[in-house]
Amino acid sequence: RLRSVLQAIKTAGLTLKPSKCRFAYGELKFLGHVVSAQGVSPDPAKTSAVAEFPKPSDKKAVRRFLGLCAYYRRFVRDFAQISAPLTHLTRDDVQFHWGKEQEQAFDELKRRLRSPPILGHFDQSADTEIHTDASNTGLGAVLVQRQEGAERVIAYASRALSKAEQNYSTTDKECLAVVWAITKFRPYLYGIPFRVVTDHHALCWLANLKDPSGRLARWSLRLQEFDVTIVHKSGRKHNDADCLSRAPVEPPISGADDDDDTRFLGAVNATDMRALQRDDTELRSVIDHLEGRGGSVPRVLSRDLPSFVLRRGVLFRKNFGTSENPWLLGVPASLREEIFQACHDDPTAGHLGYSRTLARIRDKYYWPKLPKTVHLYTRSCHECQRRKKAPTRPAGFLQPISAPTTPFQQIGMDLLGPFPPSTTGNRWIIVATDYLTRYAETKALPSGTAVEVAKFFVESILLRHGAPEVLITDRGSSFLAQLTQEILRLSHTSHRRTTAYHPQTNGLTERLNKTIADMISMYVDVEHKTWDEVLPYITFAYNTAAQETTGFTPFELVHGRKVTTMLDAMLPHEPVDDGCDDAHAVSQRAEEARQLARLRIHDQQRVDARRYNLRRRDVHFQPGDRVWVWTPIRRRGLSEKLLKRYFGPYKIIRRLGDLNYEVLPDGTRPSARRQPRPEVVHVVRLKPYYER
Repeated sequence: RLRSVLQAIKTAGLTLKPSKCRFAYGELKFLGHVVSAQGVSPDPAKTSAVAEFPKPSDKKAVRRFLGLCAYYRRFVRDFAQISAPLTHLTRDDVQFHWGKEQEQAFDELKRRLRSPPILGHFDQSADTEIHTDASNTGLGAVLVQRQEGAERVIAYASRALSKAEQNYSTTDKECLAVVWAITKFRPYLYGIPFRVVTDHHALCWLANLKDPSGRLARWSLRLQEFDVTIVHKSGRKHNDADCLSRAPVEPPISGADDDDDTRFLGAVNATDMRALQRDDTELRSVIDHLEGRGGSVPRVLSRDLPSFVLRRGVLFRKNFGTSENPWLLGVPASLREEIFQACHDDPTAGHLGYSRTLARIRDKYYWPKLPKTVHLYTRSCHECQRRKKAPTRPAGFLQPISAPTTPFQQIGMDLLGPFPPSTTGNRWIIVATDYLTRYAETKALPSGTAVEVAKFFVESILLRHGAPEVLITDRGSSFLAQLTQEILRLSHTSHRRTTAYHPQTNGLTERLNKTIADMISMYVDVEHKTWDEVLPYITFAYNTAAQETTGFTPFELVHGRKVTTMLDAMLPHEPVDDGCDDAHAVSQRAEEARQLARLRIHDQQRVDARRYNLRRRDVHFQPGDRVWVWTPIRRRGLSEKLLKRYFGPYKIIRRLGDLNYEVLPDGTRPSARRQPRPEVVHVVRLKPYYER
């Protein structure tokens, strides 16, 4: 036995300090326990501290006493039932009062820990049984073995039922006790035959259900990886687990099994796992090395060789993480897809990202290059790609629209609304702004039709300021209508349309919309019926207010003079002789102001771009690349927060400048008779498509 122990330590790559080693001892003290050939029991030197513990005088002392006792609670049957009066005292909503019940519990725990039982050592060659039972409040289990003709207790376990579990039927509770107990004692049971003894006769056929469904089906699947036989024992002969179920030690498990359909990894018993591991080339090389058959081991595994061990013929790797599992199962390539589905795709895994999926897998499993394969799997998950935004900065640097050289050479236009119907029947505001002077033209409209838009363009733009060279609008139907397009053609105005779902292209007009709405809200009546009456006044206020960017008022840059208000006419003031009495001087001063405004706009755009680009990435795609396209959608009766955000995959057809791309649905043939028209998409709406 000593040779076997030392060989196992050597295989694991561990070293021992001779001064801390003890050889040929019949009994040893270890971590507060006495370990001998007969079994494990509490160290009397430690339990004497319990026997000498003074009667608690406050909640803090009660908690200390219970913490000291709980370390040895696996040696005390009915621990939770005995300690219940003391546990009740530790609640925040209970006033401390030491009564008869507390005194009895205090003395009984002391008595039991003065003469605790000796728990046996587990022998994997001995007959093994689990005795389980369920009550209305908890589950109980006892792991026992037949050793030298006598029944030895190896471990006790119990836990309380959650509120949901308390509503289970009797059969479901008893079945839950079996599944939970086997999971609790799994390190002892995996790979060996054993029996489950229960006082509920209906469970004898659980592992052999022909057409299982629901919760029982899922539990039946969990048992298939074990070599288990379920036998019935009457309640009168089943007292050990029965009393534990009525005095649970551990709290209920959060997120207990419910009625939702859940996928489970196909059950693989130890025999199948041994065969599957040996079918995997990489894992087989490690197994051959451990079994002394030699052979080469891949470099990716050779550095970890001291960490591998064979347990009952199954390959495990030592767990160096913080998990409670000391050994990680070596997963062959044939089972990794199922592991991924269970740890990422399944509802119980939640389609979480790379880090959490990796942590979930690393908690129990190992295979070569695990982080890389998890990264590739989570990155290429179709559902995650459709729903989640890229965990990086948005794409696309800012490209400001250069300020024109003359007023109303380039304008932006947009519809603002709909608003509540005014007393005159208006519901919309059409807004136009000049990209040099920031001068605004507005008008209240009963509708946002192409006729209304075209009429505004003619009357408020063409007849007042002349034909602009460039008009920037969104892709609203009123701006794309044939009537509007014909007027723009006749006036030789180039129409630039923003890309879909990217109004920032016409950002100057969008910002003006917000300003106008804010200003109207200050003066509108409580019923919101007079908003159109104040529109001309707030437009005048906007045009005669100095712009922070240019330093001038829009009125001054358009008309070459400052506006004269009613306040100016009412109050006396000294006339100012600025030397600009003739028309030429006035015109020259206006032109100088416009050039200065243009320079200031340019300087401000550089500052804005520098600040904006700190939060952006310069992303480029090439023709033929496959991408996802972000498209916000709304559907009646569905939550917008739960809808998919991305659609595709699409294929890049052509690059239009630095920010825009033409895309078509992937798979569209160029020779198709009814080929869809390519869609122009801003780069901020695109993200790469990763194929699995």
